[in-house]
Amino acid sequence: MSAAQLRRFGVSIATRGRRGEAVVGLRGVDLDVEDGQVTALVSESGCGKSLVALALCGLLPPGSSVAGDLAIGADTLVFDDERRWRALRGRTVGLIPQSPATSFTPVRTLGSQLDEVVRILGSDRDASELVALAGLPKDALALYPHELSGGMAQRAAVAAAIAGRPALVVADEPTSALDPELADLVWKLLRAIADDGCAVLVITHDLTSLLRSQICDSIAVMRTGEVVLHDAPAHVVSSPDDYISRLFSGVHA
Repeated sequence: MSAAQLRRFGVSIATRGRRGEAVVGLRGVDLDVEDGQVTALVSESGCGKSLVALALCGLLPPGSSVAGDLAIGADTLVFDDERRWRALRGRTVGLIPQSPATSFTPVRTLGSQLDEVVRILGSDRDASELVALAGLPKDALALYPHELSGGMAQRAAVAAAIAGRPALVVADEPTSALDPELADLVWKLLRAIADDGCAVLVITHDLTSLLRSQICDSIAVMRTGEVVLHDAPAHVVSSPDDYISRLFSGVHA
């Protein structure tokens, strides 16, 4: 079995539309993310990519109705088992959130917060090692979140996500607010995490810099809550499917 495997998985969000109808978030997402590989999950807005990230971290909204299963390594998980998810977050699954700056407590230094993550996870890595792995200077440990630039905050989130040596790292829009140079740096960090043996799932709209970085082993394309194609980047980009062609229209590596 792969390090991280999302299989036979569907989610209905327990919210209601204006006419009282149920709003379906995901329908039968079938996705494998392998050891040592970077898989990109892409789609138009509103197709359910970020919901996949929440599901992989056991953070679905209260009242979500789930059909299917999720397997990470040898673990087949139950979505309403919060006690089990608390044991897995950070250790088996690491999340790089979409808004990294707001994921840190504003009144504590980065170093103190990374120290706490290390302590809670029982990690063999310390804060200094983590910031070095994330491409940050050691001086960043003394900074407060508001003192971090956008690129530094994103790399700080990477440092926190890899503290517990997780089998799977989920990166939700990791380059959305970065200029091209910083985006390239983050892509290289994610590639390095995969090369260290981790499975990496990247959720992104930033198709131009993603293709330019050449870090992906595969790309999975979502449409209305389903994965409609999962293949090597060259095959996905050249797909004759109208929806996929529109998605990559005008995107240049």
